[in-house]
Amino acid sequence: MRKLIRRLPAALIAVSAVVMVGPAGAQIAPGGGPVAYGADSSEYIDSEGVFRLIGRAELIQGENRLRADTIDMFTTPNQTGGGTGGDIREVIATGNVYFVTPTQVVRGDRAVYTASTDLVVITGDVILTQGENVMTGSRLTIVVSTNRATMDGAPSASGSRVRGVFYPDESPPRE
Repeated sequence: MRKLIRRLPAALIAVSAVVMVGPAGAQIAPGGGPVAYGADSSEYIDSEGVFRLIGRAELIQGENRLRADTIDMFTTPNQTGGGTGGDIREVIATGNVYFVTPTQVVRGDRAVYTASTDLVVITGDVILTQGENVMTGSRLTIVVSTNRATMDGAPSASGSRVRGVFYPDESPPRE
């Protein structure tokens, strides 16, 4: 019991460091804003500058949400001289990745957000849906600030192909 009590202050400091680090500087939504996060468990590895969300991990910013089995947030060094608390420079989500916006849902195997380029790159078996419209490929690159996206094709017998099904608006033409 005494060992637990001696370790408790260190554990509280580590948890405080994680809360202080949080996902500052991360941008998963145009316009930025605060980032909320949740997971079954979390850990902060100071020597690696990584804050890890494990199990049903999610980041929410504005109306955008990034969900995955695991999300690692890599920080920059703290400018005040301490070892913890810098901004997020990269976010890596792995396993059952979903990137959800108000109009689209993207599913993939892995997603990487890089702060310096403002890009989210989703790879694996990528499926993008917007309403009933569906597009599939192997790599989707999204510029977060402009919401511009590029889909690369998945390997197939006829080469690398992007595939999709689009449903035209069925409303009657205006007169």
